Amino acid sequence: MTRKVLTAGADWTLAELKTFLLEHAISGAPVVDSSGKLVGVVSATDVLRSEDTREMTQGGYFATSLDRPLAEEELRSLVVEGAPSQVVGDVMTPVVFQIGADAPVDEAADTMARGRIHRIVVTEGDAVVGIVTALDLVRVLRDVLRQNR
Repeated sequence: MTRKVLTAGADWTLAELKTFLLEHAISGAPVVDSSGKLVGVVSATDVLRSEDTREMTQGGYFATSLDRPLAEEELRSLVVEGAPSQVVGDVMTPVVFQIGADAPVDEAADTMARGRIHRIVVTEGDAVVGIVTALDLVRVLRDVLRQNR
């Protein structure tokens, strides 16, 4: 898991979210409210699927066919045209898939596969202590395969 968790604010504009995702080279993040409480997860896909957003990339990607993380150049070409008052809280997924910090890797993988999600938040009590992404699981798989050679 990644212990340094970057979070997005529920009250951020979509333009602020785009800048945040690009600056950190990530495709999504947990969302917190003004008190720091975990309230959802947002991804570039959520922005594309929002009803106030148009088909927006130079490559012609449609929200309904997007089933993979966007590459950095695709994120850079994203033009957010939602209503000026639209914020992250309007487009985020309000359901948070989470596991405890002591959960085994296979539980994280199983939860992500069943939920068809790319990231899962790791918590201890109410505190966010990490995040596991699909890329983290690929790295684990790579390491296991290398050990078995």
